[in-house]
Amino acid sequence: MTMPQSTFQSRLKKNKLAVFALVAASVASVALAATTRELAKVNGAPITDADLRNALTGLNEGQRDSILRDANSRRQILGSLIDQEVLVSEATHEKLDQDENYKEALNAFRKQYLASRVLEKNLGSKLSDAAARKYYESNKTKYSTEQVHAQHILVADEEKAREVLKMAKAPNADFQALAEKVSIDPSAKNNRGDLGYFGRDRMVSEFTDAAFAAGNGEIVGPIKTAYGYHIIKVIDKKAGKPLAYDEVELRVKNELQKQLTENYVGKLRKTAKVEVNEKALDQL
Repeated sequence: MTMPQSTFQSRLKKNKLAVFALVAASVASVALAATTRELAKVNGAPITDADLRNALTGLNEGQRDSILRDANSRRQILGSLIDQEVLVSEATHEKLDQDENYKEALNAFRKQYLASRVLEKNLGSKLSDAAARKYYESNKTKYSTEQVHAQHILVADEEKAREVLKMAKAPNADFQALAEKVSIDPSAKNNRGDLGYFGRDRMVSEFTDAAFAAGNGEIVGPIKTAYGYHIIKVIDKKAGKPLAYDEVELRVKNELQKQLTENYVGKLRKTAKVEVNEKALDQL
Protein backbone atom coordinates (compact mmCIF):
# COMPACT_ATOMS: atom_id res chain seq x y z
CA MET A 1 0.00 0.00 0.00
CA THR A 2 1.30 3.45 -0.84
CA MET A 3 2.48 5.27 2.26
CA PRO A 4 1.42 8.86 3.11
CA GLN A 5 3.16 11.39 0.92
CA SER A 6 6.16 12.99 2.61
CA THR A 7 7.23 16.61 2.55
CA PHE A 8 10.05 15.54 0.25
CA GLN A 9 7.63 13.97 -2.20
CA SER A 10 5.53 17.12 -2.29
CA ARG A 11 8.61 19.17 -3.08
CA LEU A 12 9.82 16.77 -5.75
CA LYS A 13 6.54 17.11 -7.59
CA LYS A 14 7.45 20.70 -8.36
CA ASN A 15 9.73 21.74 -11.20
CA LYS A 16 13.32 21.82 -10.20
CA LEU A 17 14.19 25.26 -11.58
CA ALA A 18 12.26 28.46 -11.08
CA VAL A 19 12.34 29.12 -14.80
CA PHE A 20 10.06 26.13 -15.37
CA ALA A 21 7.27 28.07 -13.75
CA LEU A 22 7.22 29.94 -17.05
CA VAL A 23 6.86 26.85 -19.23
CA ALA A 24 3.08 26.71 -19.19
CA ALA A 25 2.99 30.29 -20.40
CA SER A 26 5.54 29.56 -23.10
CA VAL A 27 3.12 27.64 -25.31
CA ALA A 28 0.13 29.96 -25.01
CA SER A 29 -0.11 33.47 -26.33
CA VAL A 30 0.29 35.90 -23.48
CA ALA A 31 -1.95 38.53 -25.09
CA LEU A 32 -4.86 37.91 -27.42
CA ALA A 33 -5.35 39.74 -30.70
CA ALA A 34 -6.62 43.20 -29.98
CA THR A 35 -9.68 44.75 -31.51
CA THR A 36 -10.83 48.34 -31.39
CA ARG A 37 -14.46 47.89 -30.37
CA GLU A 38 -15.03 50.07 -27.32
CA LEU A 39 -17.50 48.74 -24.73
CA ALA A 40 -17.20 51.29 -21.92
CA LYS A 41 -15.18 54.20 -20.57
CA VAL A 42 -14.10 54.99 -17.02
CA ASN A 43 -12.83 58.54 -16.51
CA GLY A 44 -11.90 58.57 -20.19
CA ALA A 45 -10.09 55.20 -20.13
CA PRO A 46 -11.60 52.80 -22.71
CA ILE A 47 -12.51 49.16 -22.07
CA THR A 48 -12.64 47.11 -25.29
CA ASP A 49 -13.79 43.67 -26.36
CA ALA A 50 -10.10 42.69 -26.35
CA ASP A 51 -10.03 43.50 -22.63
CA LEU A 52 -12.97 41.14 -22.14
CA ARG A 53 -11.16 38.32 -23.92
CA ASN A 54 -7.90 39.02 -22.10
CA ALA A 55 -9.78 38.74 -18.80
CA LEU A 56 -10.31 35.07 -19.74
CA THR A 57 -6.76 34.31 -20.83
CA GLY A 58 -6.53 31.33 -18.45
CA LEU A 59 -9.19 29.48 -20.45
CA ASN A 60 -8.86 27.82 -23.83
CA GLU A 61 -10.40 29.42 -26.91
CA GLY A 62 -13.50 27.22 -26.86
CA GLN A 63 -14.23 28.04 -23.23
CA ARG A 64 -13.72 31.77 -23.85
CA ASP A 65 -16.04 31.76 -26.84
CA SER A 66 -18.70 29.85 -24.90
CA ILE A 67 -18.62 32.36 -22.03
CA LEU A 68 -18.58 35.41 -24.29
CA ARG A 69 -21.58 34.18 -26.27
CA ASP A 70 -23.68 34.56 -23.11
CA ALA A 71 -24.93 38.16 -22.66
CA ASN A 72 -25.11 37.91 -18.85
CA SER A 73 -21.55 36.60 -18.66
CA ARG A 74 -20.31 39.44 -20.86
CA ARG A 75 -22.00 42.00 -18.62
CA GLN A 76 -20.56 40.41 -15.47
CA ILE A 77 -17.05 40.45 -16.89
CA LEU A 78 -17.47 44.02 -18.09
CA GLY A 79 -18.74 45.01 -14.63
CA SER A 80 -15.61 43.52 -13.07
CA LEU A 81 -13.39 45.38 -15.53
CA ILE A 82 -15.20 48.63 -14.78
CA ASP A 83 -14.64 48.08 -11.04
CA GLN A 84 -10.98 47.40 -11.73
CA GLU A 85 -10.63 50.55 -13.84
CA VAL A 86 -12.32 52.63 -11.12
CA LEU A 87 -9.70 51.35 -8.65
CA VAL A 88 -6.85 51.94 -11.12
CA SER A 89 -8.09 55.49 -11.69
CA GLU A 90 -8.13 56.17 -7.96
CA ALA A 91 -4.70 54.57 -7.48
CA THR A 92 -3.31 56.81 -10.21
CA HIS A 93 -4.94 59.84 -8.61
CA GLU A 94 -3.19 58.90 -5.35
CA LYS A 95 0.10 58.54 -7.30
CA LEU A 96 0.52 54.87 -6.31
CA ASP A 97 1.94 54.25 -9.79
CA GLN A 98 4.94 56.36 -8.79
CA ASP A 99 6.04 54.52 -5.65
CA GLU A 100 8.77 51.88 -5.37
CA ASN A 101 6.37 48.97 -4.85
CA TYR A 102 4.73 49.69 -8.19
CA LYS A 103 8.08 49.97 -9.96
CA GLU A 104 9.26 46.67 -8.46
CA ALA A 105 6.04 44.90 -9.45
CA LEU A 106 6.21 46.35 -12.96
CA ASN A 107 9.80 45.19 -13.34
CA ALA A 108 8.91 41.70 -12.09
CA PHE A 109 6.07 41.50 -14.62
CA ARG A 110 8.37 42.72 -17.40
CA LYS A 111 10.84 39.91 -16.68
CA GLN A 112 8.16 37.23 -16.50
CA TYR A 113 6.45 38.46 -19.66
CA LEU A 114 9.64 38.67 -21.70
CA ALA A 115 10.85 35.27 -20.47
CA SER A 116 7.51 33.76 -21.48
CA ARG A 117 7.55 35.48 -24.86
CA VAL A 118 11.06 34.37 -25.79
CA LEU A 119 10.19 30.78 -24.88
CA GLU A 120 7.01 31.00 -26.94
CA LYS A 121 8.86 32.50 -29.94
CA ASN A 122 11.67 29.96 -29.97
CA LEU A 123 9.97 26.79 -28.73
CA GLY A 124 6.34 27.16 -29.75
CA SER A 125 6.78 25.53 -33.16
CA LYS A 126 8.57 22.57 -31.57
CA LEU A 127 5.61 21.71 -29.34
CA SER A 128 3.29 20.33 -32.01
CA ASP A 129 1.13 17.21 -31.61
CA ALA A 130 3.49 15.40 -33.97
CA ALA A 131 6.50 16.33 -31.83
CA ALA A 132 4.72 15.16 -28.69
CA ARG A 133 3.83 11.80 -30.27
CA LYS A 134 7.42 11.36 -31.42
CA TYR A 135 8.65 12.11 -27.89
CA TYR A 136 6.17 9.56 -26.52
CA GLU A 137 7.37 6.86 -28.95
CA SER A 138 11.00 7.54 -27.98
CA ASN A 139 10.24 7.36 -24.24
CA LYS A 140 7.55 4.68 -24.00
CA THR A 141 9.19 3.00 -21.01
CA LYS A 142 8.45 6.14 -18.94
CA TYR A 143 4.72 5.80 -19.48
CA SER A 144 3.38 2.82 -17.58
CA THR A 145 1.67 2.00 -14.28
CA GLU A 146 4.86 0.40 -12.96
CA GLN A 147 5.71 1.38 -9.37
CA VAL A 148 8.78 1.24 -7.18
CA HIS A 149 9.07 1.22 -3.39
CA ALA A 150 12.18 3.13 -2.34
CA GLN A 151 13.90 4.65 0.66
CA HIS A 152 16.29 7.57 0.44
CA ILE A 153 18.78 9.68 2.35
CA LEU A 154 19.20 13.34 1.36
CA VAL A 155 22.39 15.30 2.10
CA ALA A 156 23.66 18.70 1.05
CA ASP A 157 26.91 17.92 -0.78
CA GLU A 158 28.47 15.20 -2.89
CA GLU A 159 31.36 14.43 -0.55
CA LYS A 160 28.95 13.75 2.32
CA ALA A 161 26.78 11.68 -0.02
CA ARG A 162 29.70 9.41 -0.97
CA GLU A 163 30.46 8.99 2.71
CA VAL A 164 26.86 8.03 3.45
CA LEU A 165 26.73 5.67 0.44
CA LYS A 166 29.71 3.77 1.84
CA MET A 167 28.04 3.55 5.25
CA ALA A 168 24.74 2.40 3.72
CA LYS A 169 26.46 -0.39 1.78
CA ALA A 170 28.41 -1.66 4.78
CA PRO A 171 27.53 -5.20 5.98
CA ASN A 172 24.51 -5.23 8.32
CA ALA A 173 23.91 -1.49 7.80
CA ASP A 174 20.46 -0.25 8.85
CA PHE A 175 19.49 2.08 6.00
CA GLN A 176 16.48 3.56 7.76
CA ALA A 177 18.36 4.20 10.99
CA LEU A 178 21.02 5.97 8.93
CA ALA A 179 18.34 8.02 7.14
CA GLU A 180 16.82 9.07 10.44
CA LYS A 181 20.23 10.12 11.71
CA VAL A 182 21.77 11.99 8.74
CA SER A 183 19.09 12.85 6.16
CA ILE A 184 18.25 16.54 5.80
CA ASP A 185 14.80 15.71 4.44
CA PRO A 186 12.53 17.05 7.22
CA SER A 187 10.18 14.08 6.87
CA ALA A 188 12.97 11.58 7.62
CA LYS A 189 12.35 11.92 11.36
CA ASN A 190 8.87 10.48 10.82
CA ASN A 191 9.18 8.13 7.85
CA ARG A 192 12.89 7.24 8.28
CA GLY A 193 13.46 7.90 4.60
CA ASP A 194 10.73 5.57 3.35
CA LEU A 195 8.89 7.04 0.34
CA GLY A 196 6.51 4.13 -0.15
CA TYR A 197 5.46 3.11 -3.66
CA PHE A 198 5.46 5.75 -6.41
CA GLY A 199 5.07 5.89 -10.18
CA ARG A 200 7.26 7.45 -12.82
CA ASP A 201 5.35 10.74 -12.71
CA ARG A 202 5.78 11.43 -9.00
CA MET A 203 9.40 12.56 -8.62
CA VAL A 204 11.92 14.68 -10.50
CA SER A 205 13.42 12.81 -13.43
CA GLU A 206 16.92 12.25 -12.01
CA PHE A 207 15.50 10.59 -8.90
CA THR A 208 12.89 8.59 -10.83
CA ASP A 209 15.33 7.31 -13.45
CA ALA A 210 17.77 6.10 -10.80
CA ALA A 211 15.11 4.40 -8.67
CA PHE A 212 13.48 2.56 -11.58
CA ALA A 213 16.83 1.52 -13.06
CA ALA A 214 18.03 -0.11 -9.83
CA GLY A 215 17.19 -3.68 -8.84
CA ASN A 216 15.41 -4.85 -5.70
CA GLY A 217 17.65 -4.36 -2.67
CA GLU A 218 20.15 -2.26 -4.61
CA ILE A 219 21.55 0.95 -3.14
CA VAL A 220 22.54 3.65 -5.64
CA GLY A 221 23.93 7.17 -5.52
CA PRO A 222 24.86 9.90 -5.19
CA ILE A 223 21.96 11.16 -7.29
CA LYS A 224 21.96 14.95 -7.68
CA THR A 225 18.68 16.89 -7.84
CA ALA A 226 17.76 20.48 -7.08
CA TYR A 227 17.26 19.43 -3.45
CA GLY A 228 20.71 18.00 -2.85
CA TYR A 229 22.32 14.56 -3.17
CA HIS A 230 20.38 11.34 -2.66
CA ILE A 231 21.28 7.81 -1.69
CA ILE A 232 18.45 5.54 -2.83
CA LYS A 233 17.60 2.01 -1.73
CA VAL A 234 15.07 0.09 -3.81
CA ILE A 235 12.86 -2.15 -1.67
CA ASP A 236 10.41 -3.57 -4.21
CA LYS A 237 8.89 -3.09 -7.64
CA LYS A 238 5.38 -3.64 -8.96
CA ALA A 239 4.99 -4.46 -12.63
CA GLY A 240 2.54 -2.30 -14.56
CA LYS A 241 1.01 -1.95 -17.99
CA PRO A 242 2.04 0.46 -20.76
CA LEU A 243 -0.12 3.58 -21.07
CA ALA A 244 -1.47 4.65 -24.45
CA TYR A 245 -0.61 8.11 -25.77
CA ASP A 246 -4.17 9.36 -25.25
CA GLU A 247 -3.94 8.44 -21.54
CA VAL A 248 -0.77 10.49 -20.97
CA GLU A 249 -0.98 13.17 -23.67
CA LEU A 250 -0.88 16.13 -21.26
CA ARG A 251 1.98 14.61 -19.28
CA VAL A 252 3.94 13.92 -22.48
CA LYS A 253 3.50 17.51 -23.67
CA ASN A 254 4.53 18.90 -20.28
CA GLU A 255 7.66 16.75 -20.22
CA LEU A 256 8.54 17.70 -23.79
CA GLN A 257 8.13 21.37 -22.82
CA LYS A 258 10.37 20.86 -19.85
CA GLN A 259 13.08 19.13 -21.88
CA LEU A 260 13.04 21.75 -24.64
CA THR A 261 13.15 24.57 -22.09
CA GLU A 262 16.02 22.98 -20.15
CA ASN A 263 18.02 22.60 -23.36
CA TYR A 264 17.23 26.13 -24.55
CA VAL A 265 18.00 27.81 -21.21
CA GLY A 266 21.12 25.67 -20.78
CA LYS A 267 22.40 26.83 -24.16
CA LEU A 268 21.79 30.48 -23.27
CA ARG A 269 23.50 30.10 -19.89
CA LYS A 270 26.68 28.96 -21.60
CA THR A 271 27.08 32.36 -23.25
CA ALA A 272 25.67 34.45 -20.39
CA LYS A 273 27.86 36.07 -17.78
CA VAL A 274 26.49 34.65 -14.52
CA GLU A 275 27.98 35.72 -11.20
CA VAL A 276 26.66 34.27 -7.93
CA ASN A 277 27.43 35.90 -4.59
CA GLU A 278 27.61 32.72 -2.54
CA LYS A 279 28.37 34.58 0.69
CA ALA A 280 25.27 36.76 0.39
CA LEU A 281 23.20 33.71 -0.60
CA ASP A 282 24.31 31.78 2.47
CA GLN A 283 23.41 34.71 4.71
CA LEU A 284 19.74 34.85 3.66
